[in-house]
Amino acid sequence: MLLREMAKEYRSNTALMELRVRQLQNARRKAHTPEIRYRLKQRINCLQGLINESRKTIFALEHYYDRGGDKHENRKAV
Repeated sequence: MLLREMAKEYRSNTALMELRVRQLQNARRKAHTPEIRYRLKQRINCLQGLINESRKTIFALEHYYDRGGDKHENRKAV
């Protein structure tokens, strides 16, 4: 698998996590008890951390060979 293909997969998974965060935020606004709102907030925070790490990984994968020029264009990840 090429690094840019891996980055594409990470982007896809990140988009799914972002969608889930939006769903949880909507559920949190509609929640009736403080305990449920708190638990939803905890889940959102956890997902936000995963999203941030995923974005960092995407950047690293997309820019891994930037300093090496075009000679590394089609290098495989493993």
